[in-house]
Amino acid sequence: MADYLAELSRELEVINERTALKPEHDEPWDLFTDGASCTEGAGAGLVLASSSGEEHTYALQFNFDVTNNEAEYEALLTGLNIAQKMNIVKLRAFTDSQLVANQFSGTFEAHDPSMQKYLQLLKEIAECFEHFKLAQVPRSQNKKADALS
Repeated sequence: MADYLAELSRELEVINERTALKPEHDEPWDLFTDGASCTEGAGAGLVLASSSGEEHTYALQFNFDVTNNEAEYEALLTGLNIAQKMNIVKLRAFTDSQLVANQFSGTFEAHDPSMQKYLQLLKEIAECFEHFKLAQVPRSQNKKADALS
């Protein structure tokens, strides 16, 4: 996972240089994420949107094996890393994963060692934002990210 995040950071630097992203620092952004895993592979869909209508979409394919829950975490962590690279400081994140949202809020415990690591990493990255909120949404409200995943 560390190698993946390091590689993603390098790719995001190139993307930021090409597009010269300059978000408004005080404006809250919304992040919609979805991860998926099946026998054919795994991936993630991300949609970052500002209240002024600016939108960035990402479709990722993972070149490593993950469970569906791990794919959900990977999607969210990738979205948070992208938001950080864009210098977004206020972020509202939305996932259709009941497990991820409830583990983050403390309603569910992370028993599996893999889930514990993902949860710890999520908490650490979330602390880097001035304001961060994670909420679960129904799949019907997460269609773009779902389609991208």
